[in-house]
Amino acid sequence: MASIARRLPPGPVIIVGCDIPDITAAHIAKAFRALGRHDAVFGPATDGGYWLVGLRRRPCFTDPFGKVRWSTPHALGDTLANLAGRSVATIETLSDVDDGADLARRRTPIL
Repeated sequence: MASIARRLPPGPVIIVGCDIPDITAAHIAKAFRALGRHDAVFGPATDGGYWLVGLRRRPCFTDPFGKVRWSTPHALGDTLANLAGRSVATIETLSDVDDGADLARRRTPIL
């Protein structure tokens, strides 16, 4: 993700997971609005990670992805720790689909 954020043209960037069935255009708009007031924005996932990360990248790019314990309940916390001293916003918490059990829960009707 850091490589993508570094290579894109100047301005805010938002990276979204492709395993987020409930994402809407309103979520993306809200994240871009948050970047108008904050250095970073996250869409937390129910498993402790995040489904969206947005970075202002100006006046300089701060890489928040080093030493993150990926695919654990600590991923968001580790990333936030890398941004200590920066202004960070969060938007809605959504569920992602990481494995067969997550997919099965999505297919189970809620009564």
